[in-house]
Amino acid sequence: MNKILRISLMALLALVFNTTFAAEPYKTLTFPDDNNENNHIGSYTDTWEAIIGTDSWEIANFNNNNWNNWSYIKCGRKGNASVASIATKFAMGEALSSIVVTIDKMTASYVNSISLVVASDEAYNDVVETVNAEELQAGEMVFNVTKAEKNLYYKLIFDCASASGNGVIQISKIEYYKSGDEPEIVDISNTPETAYTVAKAHELIEAGEGLATSVYVKGIVTEITEVSTQYGNATYYINDTQSTENQLNIYRGYGLDGEKFTAKDELKVGDEIIIYGQLSVYNNTHQVATGSKIYSINGVTTGINKVENDTEDANAPAYNLAGQRVNKSYQGIVIKNGKKYINR
Repeated sequence: MNKILRISLMALLALVFNTTFAAEPYKTLTFPDDNNENNHIGSYTDTWEAIIGTDSWEIANFNNNNWNNWSYIKCGRKGNASVASIATKFAMGEALSSIVVTIDKMTASYVNSISLVVASDEAYNDVVETVNAEELQAGEMVFNVTKAEKNLYYKLIFDCASASGNGVIQISKIEYYKSGDEPEIVDISNTPETAYTVAKAHELIEAGEGLATSVYVKGIVTEITEVSTQYGNATYYINDTQSTENQLNIYRGYGLDGEKFTAKDELKVGDEIIIYGQLSVYNNTHQVATGSKIYSINGVTTGINKVENDTEDANAPAYNLAGQRVNKSYQGIVIKNGKKYINR
């Protein structure tokens, strides 16, 4: 009996010591920071100080919307080129191997470059190394440092072209990892064929990892709050069933192919959809954040401006999904010649 216990204990210890645990970041900058009472910023042209504990960062040309319901900051200007930055005002007490930037949203066409400058002085005159982003896209952007030394300073630079609107890049977190500690990057990306259920979407939001990545979610439209033909977006709910309990809110999302809604009946309760967007939580409500797009409605994946009339059945009658006959001016999903189309 004692021999069995000793073997079991040894096996348990072996399991514990061979288990790899995710490394915790050495330093983390999140928003609003500890200095949020003093750094209310409502523009994209100011320089301000962020503080976490005893550490401080100089932040230039980032807007925080006076911390009015923002847990992130944005850079990039409408009609003007700009260079924004986030720089440590303190020397890191440990040698760093990687910096991970959580970029929630990015309009890559207006981004010239993103880079990390490592220097030995706070003025960033003595540059030790410059690391350029390999890909310009939203998600967890990792900068790997090859010259890991103690007491260095780290500056992230975001070079943006003149844009059609403000807020080209949105950032919610920056993590600094010590040499030897590998960051765990959670990848929740999927495909339309592997679209998450609403129940799974709730699980991912609760876990709170990898949410900067847009994903596909499928569900049934259970409730519609608004379809705005003025702004072209819609706010509604989806679920795995037609139940209104534990729904997922789709906040100001766009229609099929990301096009704007032009008629209120383009989306109906009972429609089965696959949506593509970012999972998030706002005021304790789980949602797909603004700017999402519908990949498919009731199996239809492509919108057309009108039903083509160049076939031998050009005069065939058209019906909506309720089986009612409709005319050419009807906007929404129609069935004609046994096929589904989107009339806009």
